[in-house]
Amino acid sequence: MLNLIYSRYLLPLLLQYDSTAEESDTKESHGVGASVQIAKNMHAVRAAHALSRLSGLCADEVSTPYNEAAAGALRALLTPKLASMLKDQIPKDLLSKLNTNLESPEIIWNSSTRAELLKFVDQQRTSEDPDGSYDLKDSHGFVYKALSKELYVGNNQVLRSILSIDSSSPETSELPNNAVDSSVNEQHVSDDSLAVSRGKTTDKEDFQLIKNLQFGLTSLQNILTSNPNLASIFSTKEKLLPLFECFSVPVASESNIPQLCLSVLSLLTTCASCLEAMVADGSSLLLLLQMLHYATACREGVLHVLYALASTPELAWAAAKHGGVVYILELLLPLQQEIPLQQRAAAASLLGKLVGQPMHGPRVAITLARFLPDGLVSVIRDGPGEAVVSALEQTTETPELVWTPAMAASLSAQISTMASDLYREQMKGRVVDWDVPEQASAQQEMRDEPQVGGIYVRLFLKDPKFPLRNPKRFLEGLLDQYLSSIAATHYDTQAVDPELPLLLSAALVSLLRVHPALADHVGYLGYVPKLVAAVAYEARRETMSSEDVKNGNYAADKAYESDDGSAQPAQTPQERVRLSCLRVLHQLAASTTCAEAMAATSAGTPQVVPLLMKAIGWQGGSILALETLKRVVVAGNRARDALVAQGLKVGLVEVLLGLLDWRAGGRNGLCSQMKWNESEASIGRVLAIEVLHAFAAEGAHCTKVRDILNASDVWSAYKDQKHDLFLPSNAQSAAAGVAGLIENSSSRLTYALTAPPQQSSQARSPASTSHLNGNQDQFS
Repeated sequence: MLNLIYSRYLLPLLLQYDSTAEESDTKESHGVGASVQIAKNMHAVRAAHALSRLSGLCADEVSTPYNEAAAGALRALLTPKLASMLKDQIPKDLLSKLNTNLESPEIIWNSSTRAELLKFVDQQRTSEDPDGSYDLKDSHGFVYKALSKELYVGNNQVLRSILSIDSSSPETSELPNNAVDSSVNEQHVSDDSLAVSRGKTTDKEDFQLIKNLQFGLTSLQNILTSNPNLASIFSTKEKLLPLFECFSVPVASESNIPQLCLSVLSLLTTCASCLEAMVADGSSLLLLLQMLHYATACREGVLHVLYALASTPELAWAAAKHGGVVYILELLLPLQQEIPLQQRAAAASLLGKLVGQPMHGPRVAITLARFLPDGLVSVIRDGPGEAVVSALEQTTETPELVWTPAMAASLSAQISTMASDLYREQMKGRVVDWDVPEQASAQQEMRDEPQVGGIYVRLFLKDPKFPLRNPKRFLEGLLDQYLSSIAATHYDTQAVDPELPLLLSAALVSLLRVHPALADHVGYLGYVPKLVAAVAYEARRETMSSEDVKNGNYAADKAYESDDGSAQPAQTPQERVRLSCLRVLHQLAASTTCAEAMAATSAGTPQVVPLLMKAIGWQGGSILALETLKRVVVAGNRARDALVAQGLKVGLVEVLLGLLDWRAGGRNGLCSQMKWNESEASIGRVLAIEVLHAFAAEGAHCTKVRDILNASDVWSAYKDQKHDLFLPSNAQSAAAGVAGLIENSSSRLTYALTAPPQQSSQARSPASTSHLNGNQDQFS
C-alpha cells in the first residue's frame, strides 16, 4: 500500500501547489478556477503531511517510527535538502520550492527535474506487480539527469559554482570536514592516469576527477570565507594532511589546485589552533619553503601563508637550519628570472618578520649576515619590503653599508647554485641540516676593511656625522675591540696591526664628539676603569712625580727635528697607543658620569690624577692631560674632593706652578723641558692656571690648595688675569675641547684675538701677555 501511495498519489500532488492562490473567506464567492486551485493546495499540504508521517520524518507531537526505505526513496526523488524539509509542521516552504525554479549550493530544482520526477512515477506505474505495488529500492537508485554531473558531499550538499554559503544553514558546519574527505578520495587516483604534460589531455574520467577536486577546494575556500569560525575543524594535523597532499597531485601545470590549497591554508592561518597544527609538522613547513624554489606560479600564495606563520619559532628554525633563508633570498635576489616587485617585497617582509621572531630570530639574522652586509640586515629588520628591494638595487657607500651591483650579481649566482644543490639533497628524502660558509662572496671585497658593530670604521671617520641606526651598538663594539687591540700590542706578534688601536680610538673620539650623551653610557657599562688601567699599563715605563719635577728628568732618549727646528722625542708605536688611550679618556672626561667613575678606585687599581700628571710629560700628550684634569675636577663632579686629594698627594699643584714659572733658571726650570712650541706653551699655561683655579674652588681640600698657591710668587703673577683670549676660538664650547681644536688645525691656530706684538725685554713683566704666548727666549 505504501509503495502504491508513493508512486500513484502523493508525489504528483506535491507538484500541483500554487503559492499565489490565497484562501479567501468562505462567504466570498469564488470562480471555479480559484476554487480548484485552493483544493489542490490543500491536497498538496495533506500529501506532504502524509509523506512525513509514512517515512517517519515528521517532527510534531504525533510521531511515527522511522522508515528507512521510505526516507531513502524520498531523498532520491526529492533531493536530500528538499526531503529534509518534510519535517516542518507547515510545509508551505517545501511546496513553494518544489513548484519554483531554484539553483543554490544546496538545492537545484527546476521544470526539468519536475518533469523527470513525473516521468519516473509514470514508468513505475507501468511496471507494477500484479497486486499493484512495486519495490521502493528501485527509487533509491534514481538520479536526475540535470544533477548527474554534480558533486555531492556528505550526502546532503551539492557543490555547483559555489559563490557563497548561508551561514545560518545548519548543514554548513558539516561541509568543510566532508570536503576534505572528498579531496582525499579524489587524490587517490593513479599517477599514470593523472600524469599530464603540456599539449596532452586526460580522458574524460580523469578530467572529471580533477574537476571535482577543484570544486571541493573552491567550495571549502568559499565556506571558510563566509564562516571563519569553521576553521577550527582543521585544528589537527590529520585534518590538514589532505590539504598538503594536494600539492603532490601530478596534474597539468594549467591546473589551479595548488593555488586553491594555498588560499584555503591562508584562511586557516587566522585560527590559532590551525596555525599551531600547521607548524607542528616540520615536513609541511619545508614543503612550503621548497615551493618558493620550484613552484613559480604558487610563490605569491606561499609567501602569504609563510608570512602568517613567520611569528612561530618552528618556521624561524626551519628557515635558519633547513635552508629556508636560501629559498627566500633566491626570490629577493633573482639571478636572471624576472620576479615581480610585489613578490620580492613580500620575501623581504617575510625575512624581516623571521628576524624579529623572539626565540630563533637571532639565528636567522646570523644566517643572513653570512650573505649580506650588516647594513642590509638592518634594513631588512626595519622594513618595509619595498625599501629593502630599493636598497638592493642601489649603489651605496656609507659607514653602515657598502653595496654595488657587482656584489649583488655575485651573491645572486651563489644563492641560485646553493638553492639548487640544497633542493636536490632534500628531494632524496632527508631533511638536510644546512649551514652556510663563514663568509659569502658578496662581502669578499670588504673583508680587509675594519668593521665594528656593522659599521666600517674608515668610512665612519670620513663622515662622523652620518646618522647611525644604532650608535650604542657601535660604541660598545669599539670599546671592546679597542681594549682587545691594546692588549694584543703587548705581545710581539706579526699578526697584530699596530695601527688598529689608533684607528679605533679615533673612531671612539669622533663618535663621542658627535654624540656626547653616549659618554654617560660608557660610564654605566663600567669601561672607564678598564681604560684607566690600560693607560696606566702603557705608562709604566715613564715616571713623573714631584721628585722628578724637582730633578728636571724630562729629557728623552731619542729625538727628531720638528718643523721649527727644535728637537722633539720620536714616538714609538707603544707611545702612540698610549696617547690614543689618553685621547679617549680626555673625551670621556667631559661627562660627569665618567669623571666620577675615574675617581672610583679600589685596591690595586691605578689612580687617574697621578696618571694624568705623568701624561703631562708625554710628547704630544701635555695639552690632553691638562684639559682632562680640568674636566674631571669640575664643580658638578661629586667625587671631586677625592681627585683633589690625589693631586695633593703626588704634588700636582707644585708641578703646575712649575709649568707657569717664567723665570729663566727658576725654581723648577720645568717649562724649558717640555719642548712646547709657541702655541702649545701659551695654551698649556692657560690650562694649568684653570686646573689650579679648579683645585682651589670650595671643597674639602680647598684650604690646603690655597695655602700652597698663596705662598707662590708665580701664582701671584697669574691668578687675577683673564686668559680666555689666548685659547683657540670656541675652545670652551666645542665638544672636542682645546686639544681637539689643536689636533684638527691644519695650519696656525685661530685665536679669538691676534697675538700682541713682541716687546723688548726691558718692558716685560711677569704678568705680561708675551709670557702667555710662550716666547722662545724664556721657555726654550
